[in-house]
Amino acid sequence: MPDSVPTLYQAEWCPFSSAVREVLTELGVDFVARQVEPWPQDRAELREVASTDQIPVLRTPDGDLYRGTRQIFAHLRELDPWQFAAAHRRRFADHRDARESDASGQLLEYFRTSGELEAAAGEPAEADVVDAPEASRYELRLRGRLIGLAAYRRRDGRIAFTHTEVDESCAGRGFGSRLAAVALADARRQGLAVVPLCPFIAHYIERHPEFEELVASGYRLPAA
Repeated sequence: MPDSVPTLYQAEWCPFSSAVREVLTELGVDFVARQVEPWPQDRAELREVASTDQIPVLRTPDGDLYRGTRQIFAHLRELDPWQFAAAHRRRFADHRDARESDASGQLLEYFRTSGELEAAAGEPAEADVVDAPEASRYELRLRGRLIGLAAYRRRDGRIAFTHTEVDESCAGRGFGSRLAAVALADARRQGLAVVPLCPFIAHYIERHPEFEELVASGYRLPAA
């Protein structure tokens, strides 16, 4: 029996696959992502299915195959636009800073338990927040230990906060709020417009409207 949704043969590191996923999102098309082997010579299953070892390949529920972005996009242009297509396109543009920064890499390191953050005892008022521009982040340190960070990307008078993280031993105790408050105050001091791509920073601004004036023009905070 044919699949009920399209199948995309792809890889996360492939820019062509990424472009197809973005268009599928804009169109509201649910799909199954099938990961292929890293090297073309190892993709025996893909060659059997699609007679190619190159990605991306889109297989429709009817079994039709579209190989490469040119064929895939030609097929997708025939579909009716989704009511949220323009809004998703705008959100992709809003998150350009995060997508071009190392935010994904930082999140992957968290998934892979790199262990950079350390546990420490103390109170939020005792913690120091310092800007580490060489690492593109604000660091939260307690008694010499790195217990939290707020990653950012600066460009054209804006600072986009892409990821905030606090060691689990310090979570829920106000350390993250201290980190956010100091980082936002520093952005104000430097006259930078803030793009709160990180949900924690966005929610902190929602709870502290004195920082709303810093939010970059045209950027809309997520609804509570």
